[in-house]
Amino acid sequence: MTLAIVLLVVGLAVGAGVGYYAMPPKIETQTVTKTEYKRPLDGKKIQIGWIASSADGLQTDTPLKKNIITPDLNAMGKRLGYGVTWEYLIDNADGQAAVHLEKVQSFKSMGVTVFEGGGWSSQASAAVGYCNTNDMLMWSSSSTSPLLMIPNDNLYRMCPTDLVQAPAIAEMLWSFGIKAIVVIQRGDAWADGIYNILNVEYPKLGGIILERVRYAAEVTEYSSYLQTADNILAAAKAKYGMDRMAVEIISFEEAQVILQQTKDYATLYNVKWFGSDGTAVLAPIKTGAPTQGVHVGCYSTMAAPSSSAKYENVSVRYTKLANLPLAYYRPCSYDIATVVFTSMLEKQSTAAKDIIPLQSSICYDTWGVSGWCQINADGDRQAANYDIWGCFGSPMDWVKCGIYDGVTGKVTWYPTVLGYTPPGP
Repeated sequence: MTLAIVLLVVGLAVGAGVGYYAMPPKIETQTVTKTEYKRPLDGKKIQIGWIASSADGLQTDTPLKKNIITPDLNAMGKRLGYGVTWEYLIDNADGQAAVHLEKVQSFKSMGVTVFEGGGWSSQASAAVGYCNTNDMLMWSSSSTSPLLMIPNDNLYRMCPTDLVQAPAIAEMLWSFGIKAIVVIQRGDAWADGIYNILNVEYPKLGGIILERVRYAAEVTEYSSYLQTADNILAAAKAKYGMDRMAVEIISFEEAQVILQQTKDYATLYNVKWFGSDGTAVLAPIKTGAPTQGVHVGCYSTMAAPSSSAKYENVSVRYTKLANLPLAYYRPCSYDIATVVFTSMLEKQSTAAKDIIPLQSSICYDTWGVSGWCQINADGDRQAANYDIWGCFGSPMDWVKCGIYDGVTGKVTWYPTVLGYTPPGP
């Protein structure tokens, strides 16, 4: 017998407490019932708030929220094996920053701390302080004011700021051949932000701002403002000519009323009009001032979504529902929902304080309907190209008639859409 075998036998005997090999004890079998792990959100309804900026926004964007985003996210959750459902709690700020803040506070009292809102920068500005101190997350699809570029706050924006848009507007005007403009703008932080940058960028190209006509955001009668603009353009007509002057309007839904009233001012009504993201693809112009819109053009910039199968899929569905193009801010709303939903599933929490740390990384990893959702250190979307939309046809529709390249800083116009080639600088 070898030493190894001897040691083995001795070890077994010692272990058994006797001088010989003992039989091992009988092992009893037990039936174990498998218990599946239950995640905190399983079987729950995920509720997120949405505050429409105005009644018009409520009308045009509700089909996107209810009939496209909600069923898409519920289908996504089912595919991933999560027993959750998605639901929007919908409210309306009626175009007022103070009302928007009241709606935010109402969501907080209901225990809803994550919402899409702040669609107008004035509304976002009025609510961001409350969100910061009350652990709420506000996502905006369309607030663009540079004044809200604040790191480490609780406002995130799925759109680029006007630091990009204002130079695009300046180049749009100059490349068209416009030498002098009258700016008609609403009196709020958003419009002031665009004007302040445009006032630097447009003169750099050689353009002249003849006058800045600033109206109070709450007014509904614009005759005195329009008369001022008309007088300025009439006085400059001999120097610049009608085809080299234009109006740059920086407004929201009230552009419909402004355009309706403009037909009574001969010089003002017979120059080209240009706009911004506040007028681009604006439904009230299509429904309430289509003739005037086509007459003046109302060429307006809006950030351009990246072309993809995702965008085309949602675009076809939305246009069928709302009879409007899927302009950039609506894909941004879709992508906000996707990022928030993904964050909540990953953290298994609907609390803003739990998911805020994930927003940047999940955006970085998301290619959404609007394109790559990467955000910067301020929580705002990285720079983008800008489509130029104009009013065309009878019945009137919004059609892309040019594009601003954010890399080259140049505009390419589409003469086949315009029906002519702009004269250029």
